[in-house]
This record gives sequence, C-alpha cells and structure tokens, in this order.
Amino acid sequence: MTTLHLRQLIGFLLVPLALGCFALSLPASGRSDSIVGPLNNGAQTVHFTAAYQNIIGGFLTCAGERITKRAPHPFTKDSEDCTMTDLSTWPPGTYVGDPVYFVNGVGYTWLSDYDGRLANLVTFTVTDNGDGTGHVSLVAYY
Repeated sequence: MTTLHLRQLIGFLLVPLALGCFALSLPASGRSDSIVGPLNNGAQTVHFTAAYQNIIGGFLTCAGERITKRAPHPFTKDSEDCTMTDLSTWPPGTYVGDPVYFVNGVGYTWLSDYDGRLANLVTFTVTDNGDGTGHVSLVAYY
C-alpha cells in the first residue's frame, strides 16, 4: 500500500467518525426527563390524580401536575382542577391561604394531593357548574 492510498483510507475513516461525533453532541429532538413535558427551563412535571371525601364537605375528583424546578430559582408547585359533589359546603369564590384559608368562617390548611406536603401558599377558585356540583381550580406552592 502506498502512502497516498494510506492517506485516502485514513481520510475515509476519519470523516464519518467526525460527523458521528458531531451528531451525538447535538440535543435530541423532543428529549424529556419528565413524565409529562419536555425540557425547557429545567422544570420537571409529573401528572397525578386523586379522588377522596373532602374534609370541608363533598367528594373531590382531581387531576393535576406537580412542577418542580431546581436552581437558580427553585420552587415546587401543584396545579389542579377538581370536581366537587357538594357546592353548598364550599361556596363559589376565591380562597387564599398562606398557609391557612377560611371557608364559611372555619380555617383549613392544604395538604398536597400528590405527596401530602403542607402548602406555604394556596389559591382556590371555586365555580358553580350549575348542577349542584362545583369546579375547583387550585395552585399551591410548597
């Protein structure tokens, strides 16, 4: 094998190797390290559901997301939508707790439907579905 042939062979081997290394260094399209959403700002999102008899009254059926973000600005947040069976026990309106919120003059605290953690701040918006049931939209920070 001549020197010219050896150089051509090395060139044929190095070009595909370099292109392969370059392709591996590019981010994967649609890559995700969470159950629900793709990577964007380092937050992880997990979908959860819960169904239970509410201490205030009625039965709640909920679906939500737990969003957790680490540094540089860490937070843990639940965002949920629930249907409740007894609107008379929790009248329509907006309720804010830090951590205590009041419904019909009684104080309550919110424990996460995802892992039972006590919320530092929670906001509920209760609306009337028109059939005796209600919709609860909540955002809680831990």
